[in-house]
Amino acid sequence: MSDEPHFININVDNFDIVFDLVKSVYRGLEDVTLDSIKAIVSSAEYSMAAMLDGKPVAFASAFILPGIVEVRDLAVDPAHSDTLKRLVENLLSRLEPKLKSRLVRVSALGVPSIIKAVSLLGLEPRRRILKVKWLLGSPIMKCAEKPGSSFLIIRVSELGQLESVAKAYLDGLSTHWRWWIEADEGGYGSALSKVTGWLEDNPSRWFAAVIGDRVIGAAGYAPHPRLDGVAWLAGVAVRPEYRLLKIGWALLCSVLSSAGSEGFEEAVVYTYSPVIGLAPGATLYLKSGGLIQAEYVHFEGRLAGAEGVA
Repeated sequence: MSDEPHFININVDNFDIVFDLVKSVYRGLEDVTLDSIKAIVSSAEYSMAAMLDGKPVAFASAFILPGIVEVRDLAVDPAHSDTLKRLVENLLSRLEPKLKSRLVRVSALGVPSIIKAVSLLGLEPRRRILKVKWLLGSPIMKCAEKPGSSFLIIRVSELGQLESVAKAYLDGLSTHWRWWIEADEGGYGSALSKVTGWLEDNPSRWFAAVIGDRVIGAAGYAPHPRLDGVAWLAGVAVRPEYRLLKIGWALLCSVLSSAGSEGFEEAVVYTYSPVIGLAPGATLYLKSGGLIQAEYVHFEGRLAGAEGVA
């Protein structure tokens, strides 16, 4: 038996060998299927596994985003957590030379074996991403029959004004999600195009908060791309100058009620929070009856020593 792992590329021809490892790590936190792993390795720039005595003990994938290299979908056998650091370094060493100096983000599932291994890379923890889940078959929250007297909640399929709704949504996100707008999407224009596309695909599943002729917030959902009966929420966003008026509560109520009436059994959202404490959006979701199902920590920085790793 060897104590020294070796590293292999994972692709659509051999993705199934990491299934048991990934499923064991994410069990109860994320729904892992063969199709979901195939989708990961199909869309990643590189996926890699650390092998020991013929079995995978660690797995990760690298994605090239406009302003950052992101490593995610990490899994490791707790008995070999030290292998994950070497795996990430090897994975990043495969990047083109011009990308090796780019900012790196490692999205680490909040379990001890992964957090311990990633912390050894010398990156700084920047934020947490919380996966919040609702069961839609029972009363979720106390929803007022009418929103506040100063604003209206209107389904986007009835309102139109897709670009105005998208801009209000992005303006609401900008307080805590500017990192996503700039690094992940490549700037406001690209993010606006993405959100407008979400609205075009699901206008009846998006709601806008309106005062007069001004759109001041938005929220929406879509069928989960992999899970039947689950609604993926894009979250609730309200322009900063209109917060503390219960607009976010009214938007969330509309979205969850709509998803439930459509027949979805569950709803999930991935929401930002600082490393310590909760952001207002997360607090809103938890007050409405959502429960934290999983947590990810984003570590970011320049990864020294990634070049030339064998």
